[in-house]
Amino acid sequence: MNPRPFLLLAILGAMLFVIGVIMTMVGTTDDASANPPRMLPGFLREASGLAKVDENHLLTHNDEKGHIYSITLPGLQISRLLSLGNPVVLDDFEGIAVSNDQIYMITSTGKLYVIPDVSFGITDHIAGWSVLDTGLAAVCEVEGLHFDAGTLLIPCKNIYKKDSMKKSGKNRVTVYSYRPGVDTEARSLFSLTDDRLKGDRKKVTSIESDDEFYYLLTPATLLRVHRDTLSLELFPLDPIAHKQPEGIALMENGSVFLVDDRKKGGGGLSYYENVEAISNY
Repeated sequence: MNPRPFLLLAILGAMLFVIGVIMTMVGTTDDASANPPRMLPGFLREASGLAKVDENHLLTHNDEKGHIYSITLPGLQISRLLSLGNPVVLDDFEGIAVSNDQIYMITSTGKLYVIPDVSFGITDHIAGWSVLDTGLAAVCEVEGLHFDAGTLLIPCKNIYKKDSMKKSGKNRVTVYSYRPGVDTEARSLFSLTDDRLKGDRKKVTSIESDDEFYYLLTPATLLRVHRDTLSLELFPLDPIAHKQPEGIALMENGSVFLVDDRKKGGGGLSYYENVEAISNY
């Protein structure tokens, strides 16, 4: 009996097995993320901020119109909470924060909208507001906002040049603080330099905090900064799931929500059990 046909069949079988394993691996990778984003409606295709009201409600907004939307958890029911005026105010909104019954929104030029006496149980109403100047228009491009123990945290996405020199140097992230009704202008809270902060890693788009850390979201990475030592940890984001991350909300149990701006479709809302899980892809 000629053994060659059996040998050829064995080789062919082994090749098919290897191809099957490779295709399985590729399929797993192409599934993008263990936590694929939940697509938001088309009117939130440019979702540009995220803030926690309580454990059952988040707020988000687009980056051009002064509409604020409520997201009910865990069912992710979305409704328009309020609008700034009718017709609605148009501005370059880049961050949102909540303190009790007040909502704050900030623009890329550091203009701070203060919305008082918000009733979170009433939807789709017209709200009043006032505007404060943080003094950051000539300093940096603002993106992100968070209320932290009486103080608003304001990160800079891009630092403007001064006298032909980069004011903050390269590979640096800078965060300002501002106390509404107390400060006449924002003050530098911290400025951190690290060789790992290259390219998109230093272009902060949102900020969060807890008792121990500041959390800075960038297009490529979540940065965790120790409040006392300013030591830095980097958590890379899944580039398939997060094309343009714009907002972060940290819950009491340590879980994390991220919102993405997707100009060619609806925005995306992602959930992670903890910060460490963000890089498990």
